[in-house]
Amino acid sequence: MPSIGHVVVGLAAGRWYARAGGSRAAASAVFVALSTFQDLDFLARRLGAPAGSAWLHRGAIHALATAALAGLAAAALVGGQGRSRAAMALAGALVAASHGLLDTLTGGGAGVMLAWPLTADRFLAPWTWMPAAPMGLRLLSSRGASVALRELVLFGPLLLYVAWPGRPVSALLLRRWCAPSRGAGEAGRRRAAP
Repeated sequence: MPSIGHVVVGLAAGRWYARAGGSRAAASAVFVALSTFQDLDFLARRLGAPAGSAWLHRGAIHALATAALAGLAAAALVGGQGRSRAAMALAGALVAASHGLLDTLTGGGAGVMLAWPLTADRFLAPWTWMPAAPMGLRLLSSRGASVALRELVLFGPLLLYVAWPGRPVSALLLRRWCAPSRGAGEAGRRRAAP
């Protein structure tokens, strides 16, 4: 089941990507799909995948190779959305890869098959500072609410970026801080004059 963090990553990528033109809603929809589709692997068991299968949860669909293919598929299906198809393929692959990489930071699992098909080894980050979101309707439990609240705090800065009206604060601050001072040249000329 997609957690709040995966959805927020997709929404933030959609907002960032749409800056070059194109629809923010369309870009957000594409990137949310890219950041969450991996959790469709919960269907593998229902479809008869045996224990130990690479198609079970956090398996082959969470791999970096699958993320690269997802980015290429997005570029082929929706085009560049205001940018080149290559930009969409790269951005889409990075957003899709974020799912598996974020999952390595969660406790309570055997790890993620990031390097599939090269190896079926499962990887976890050396530190697991996020709890794993419960699957299915258990997401609506008190434990699910606790995980959701923690993710809201952890992904708060990205959520603020997504929700901020108009131009994001970071762009406005960078523009203000990096702009040359208008009075600096005039003051320098006055000091140099005899």
